[in-house]
Order: sequence, then structure tokens, then C-alpha cells
Amino acid sequence: MTIKLPDISHLAFWTVSSCKQGQGVSNLIDSLNTDTFWQSDGQQPHTVTIKLPSRHHIHTVSIYADIDRDESYTPCKIRILSGTTQYDLQLVKDVDLATEPHGWVDLPLLDGSASLMAHFVQIEFPLNYENGRDVRVRGLRLLGPPPNDHLFKSKKILPFTTSEYFMYESLR
Repeated sequence: MTIKLPDISHLAFWTVSSCKQGQGVSNLIDSLNTDTFWQSDGQQPHTVTIKLPSRHHIHTVSIYADIDRDESYTPCKIRILSGTTQYDLQLVKDVDLATEPHGWVDLPLLDGSASLMAHFVQIEFPLNYENGRDVRVRGLRLLGPPPNDHLFKSKKILPFTTSEYFMYESLR
């Protein structure tokens, strides 16, 4: 059984390190249309910067890449950093795509059902297949935690998980 994670991409302000004319950030976040893409233009590593208005739970970063259509423009190494600003970023995930991507690639940020609290996320593309210089990404989404996942249950901050406890967890 697959749990559908909520897409929280619309809550963020997105920027890219560089782009070819007509292939900018709007093509990247239009995840319904995989015929359009963001294509970088410049020095590696290429980056996508995501700023959220406040700290949000992020469970997964999902990237649409297609080796058949993009060949040497397809990223094969992805690094995800997080922090409160661009000056305190810490590496959260470093992924080498072992198999050539043909669609959506889900990258859970933490193990299990835990989610990351973040205000600022940066995704780096330091390396492409066939030593390509520029990168193409056809879609990028931020996915929140499962809808029924409560902060205390997912983070296990408190050991109280009984229904009696959760009945009185908030004040009116």
C-alpha cells in the first residue's frame, strides 16, 4: 500500500542558479507537464533554491528526470541541503542515481516516516551522466509528511502515543 504524500511545492518561492532562455524555474515547478524542463546554463554545481515562508515538514523531494529524452543533461548525483538561511546549510541527503532515471525519483530526506523541518532547501546537481555540463530537470516537487502523521508520532519527541493522551493534547 502506497501512501500519497501531500505536495507542498506551491507554498515555496523557487529560484535557480542559471537557466537557458525560456527554460526557467516555471518549467521546473510545472510538474504536471513533463514535456517542459528547466535547463541550467553555467558552471557546475547547478542549484535549485527553495524558500518556504516558515518552517515546514518535508518528507520527500521528488525529481522527474528522463535519460532517454535528456541524455547527457540528466543528473546522476543529487545533493540536498537544508537550513534556516543560505548561510547555515547542512547536507541532508547525498544520492548517486545507480540506475538511469525514467520518470519520478523519490528521495526521502530522513529514514522511515520522519520528516525534516526546514525553512530553506537547496538542491545541487554536481554531476551528470556522460559528463554533461548543463542539467535538465523536467519536474521537482516537495512532499510533506503523510496526512495522518502527527508531529509527536513521527518524531517520537514524547513517548505518549495512546489515544487518551492525544484526546487532551491541545487546548481549546
